[in-house]
Amino acid sequence: MKKVGRFFRHLCFLIPAVVAMILGFLLPHFPETTEKLFAQGFFRVVSVPIGGLVSCLPFSLTEVLAVLALPVLIFLLICLIRRLRRSSNRGKSLLRAGKGTGWVLSVAFLLYMLLHGLNFYRLPVGTLMELETVDFTAEQLRDVCIDLADQASMERESLTEDGSGCVRLSQSIGETLRLADNGYRNLQDTYPFLFGGVFRAKPVQLSHWWSYTGITGMYFPMLAEANVNIDVPDSSIPATAAHELAHTRGFAREDECNFLAYLTCINSDSADYRYSGLLMAYIYCSNALYDYDTELWGETRAACSDGVRRDLEERNRYWENFEGKVQEISNNVNNSFLQSQGQESGVLSYSEVVSLIVSYSIQQGKI
Repeated sequence: MKKVGRFFRHLCFLIPAVVAMILGFLLPHFPETTEKLFAQGFFRVVSVPIGGLVSCLPFSLTEVLAVLALPVLIFLLICLIRRLRRSSNRGKSLLRAGKGTGWVLSVAFLLYMLLHGLNFYRLPVGTLMELETVDFTAEQLRDVCIDLADQASMERESLTEDGSGCVRLSQSIGETLRLADNGYRNLQDTYPFLFGGVFRAKPVQLSHWWSYTGITGMYFPMLAEANVNIDVPDSSIPATAAHELAHTRGFAREDECNFLAYLTCINSDSADYRYSGLLMAYIYCSNALYDYDTELWGETRAACSDGVRRDLEERNRYWENFEGKVQEISNNVNNSFLQSQGQESGVLSYSEVVSLIVSYSIQQGKI
């Protein structure tokens, strides 16, 4: 019995991870319970205060930790090697270090699930907004695209341009990112589930190198921090910031975060955000239409102003500079991660926002 007890004591570091796996196995079958107890319960109680405090810092704490991670790991490895050299029982010392590492990873996994992972299993945003699921036609999608192109073209008229005729943010990057929650606050009375404590996204200083991964933004659940790539064309920055803030509001599915980015951007007091959200929505919808009918897609492209078309071309040119193996590996890793969280379409789930945009357009009587 003593040997059995000792065996289980050695494995007790797995308890947090086992709890996380049990929750991940059970809760997908009970979205209402997940919504009430975790998304609207535990997540708000714990994550909202953390996010509010971290938002007070003007820099990305996530980036700081990422930069420090490698030297800290090297330092810990050196300490372990020195301890093993001095130890009279290296096997016992190594086992102790392994258990310590196991506890850190196991607790981190449980915290990830409680602060983000379980939000994959909450009620869909379409259900929360009472959007009807519709099988839309290519003609309806064309009408949505034209409406988005018209609105984007109109919003762009008040924005500034650079020497190449591409749109530029009307405020500094810091001031722009501080406005990321404006649309959320404007909609909180209508949609109380958009409540949150994070009031701005954070600029990543190593953004240029980050672009080689093809990533424009990242949410770090442990800090409830929304991080944004600021090296990308200005037209995409506000929508990316709004997307990452959707994660801080307890939404994990990428298509829903894209939709909430669109929804909050068009309800923002900032023309930069309104234009960026409309342009993002147009890109997703027009790309989907192109797969349906290239002729109808051409009609939507014609509805874009010259300025909008220049911004679209700028985006394409920018990302062409970063194509390569690193981006391919990053995409595969992200794809595998999303699929492990129940999003079977992986990175393609980002583009599933189209159905939500069309449903919302029908609900609002736009088509």
